[in-house]
Amino acid sequence: MNLQRNIVPKFHQINALHFPDFQTNKIKEGINFYSINAGTEPVIRLDLVFNAGLNQQLKRAESSFTASMLSEGTTTKTALELADALDYYGAYFQTRGSSDDATASLYCLEKHLKKCLPLFIEAIVDSIFPEKELDIIKRNSIQKLIVNEKKNSYLLRKNFYQNLLGINHPYAFFSEKVDIENISVSDLKLFYQNNYLEGLKYLLLSGKFSNETLYFIQESISASILQNRLTNSLIPAITSSFGNHFIEKKDAVQCAIRIGKLSILRSHPDFRKLQLLNLIFGGYFGSRLMKNIREEKGLTYGIYAALETYKNASVWYIDTEMNNKNRQSGVDEIYKEMKLLGTQLIGKEELEIAKNFLLGSFLRSLDGPFSLADRFKILIDNNLSKEYYTEFVKIINQISSEELLEIANIYLKQDKLVEVIVGKS
Repeated sequence: MNLQRNIVPKFHQINALHFPDFQTNKIKEGINFYSINAGTEPVIRLDLVFNAGLNQQLKRAESSFTASMLSEGTTTKTALELADALDYYGAYFQTRGSSDDATASLYCLEKHLKKCLPLFIEAIVDSIFPEKELDIIKRNSIQKLIVNEKKNSYLLRKNFYQNLLGINHPYAFFSEKVDIENISVSDLKLFYQNNYLEGLKYLLLSGKFSNETLYFIQESISASILQNRLTNSLIPAITSSFGNHFIEKKDAVQCAIRIGKLSILRSHPDFRKLQLLNLIFGGYFGSRLMKNIREEKGLTYGIYAALETYKNASVWYIDTEMNNKNRQSGVDEIYKEMKLLGTQLIGKEELEIAKNFLLGSFLRSLDGPFSLADRFKILIDNNLSKEYYTEFVKIINQISSEELLEIANIYLKQDKLVEVIVGKS
């Protein structure tokens, strides 16, 4: 085949999207089993999602430490024996905690599931939390914290969320040294009992699999001691401290800047429009913030705007680092670009480029069964309809500059902002 490198590839506009169908079964009271059968290789991922996020912990750090120690051994197997047994079949599992939940995931070939799933379940339902391993994790965590506390970026995130949400809000939890030192095995075991053994929210299977596999998983989890005793999340009221906050760091050559505010949840009808507006403002390399503050002014190597969504809150912010002497010029330019979004219509070409970029990025995020499962988890966790992603494509294609101007004046107004700067005065 002769390559015609002087011919530009054809451009195809994304007009529609078909999100794969998923299956839902009931395992036990309050526990759903979701599955997405997709992919070409017989590899599967089984996610067990637990009601064990930061919003459930009674003591700081116990959520993350419990998730970290689930794989540290059972009454019959050490952590090494568990890892070796799974590794023999080319399988492994990992746990990860977040603000709203915690997930334990098993990756394996479908043909080895009958050998691997019992090991996976054993690791979860019979975790013993050895004191020796906890001490090692605590020492490592304290050392990591000491390093982080010297970084502008860490101090910025911490102060921004604590000023925007309040120091007692779980989404603003940042463990201190004393929190880590005070964590005990008994704390973890209590959290484990309440939020893992009695806190399985749902299962999510993705990959290429047969009905026999579905049935085997369903029977195995049904026979386990895992339950879902519904509990309320510990979400206190948001107490924001709006305005400017400066954190002195005398040895800082660069300053870190974050400006933001509370925003809308994914379930809000305007959320997808706000996603596009945020992209134009600072969400990709061709954004206005990048063109102005990086390319034209040369004030920073990088600047971006982001929407972070949780189950019970959403945050919009601009983040950058720049030389201390340039920070006021940079902040002024950020506010200038914010004002322009609410006073001038976005040009047709700029809008089309942003739409195509957003839709193209979205399609790339659906590449593979595990990526599809991650997208589907968003639907489950936010109580969104299965048409959410199909509607997303339609909304982005149809939105006008006039609508985005209105969105900017509603959600990106320069009020109730938290501005945090970490640097040298």
